[in-house]
Amino acid sequence: MWTDDWIGLPYAERGRGPVAFDCLGLWLALQRLRFGREITDPACDMAGAVRLGVVDRYRTDFTTVERAQEGDVLLFVMRGRPLHLGYALSDRDMLHTLDDHEHCSRIERWRGTEWGGRLEGIYRIAG
Repeated sequence: MWTDDWIGLPYAERGRGPVAFDCLGLWLALQRLRFGREITDPACDMAGAVRLGVVDRYRTDFTTVERAQEGDVLLFVMRGRPLHLGYALSDRDMLHTLDDHEHCSRIERWRGTEWGGRLEGIYRIAG
C-alpha cells in the first residue's frame, strides 16, 4: 500500500520533509503527492499558528463535511485549541504525526476513543 512509505517518519517541529514532518508538513506533502495540490504553507509552529490565526484563515478555503474521504483534513483540539490535523485515509483511519511518546508518523483510527472526542471538524478543499 502507498502509505507504507509514510509510516514511521520522524516528527520534527516545522518539519516539511522529506525525512521528518510535523502534522501540517505531512498533510501538505500528501496533498502534493496524492492530488498534485500546492497549498500555501504558513511556515509556523503551533504557537505561531495560534498567534497568526492560521486555522481561521484556512477555513475559508475548505468546506465542512460529515464523512471523511481520502485527503480531507481532520482537525483536532489540542491544548484547548484546534491545532492538530490528520490526513484522512477514510471515514475511519488517518495518517498523522505528533510530538508525543512515539515521535513518528502512523495510521490511527480517528473515530476511536482517543481522537473522536477531540475532533473539531472534517474539512475538504472547496471547489
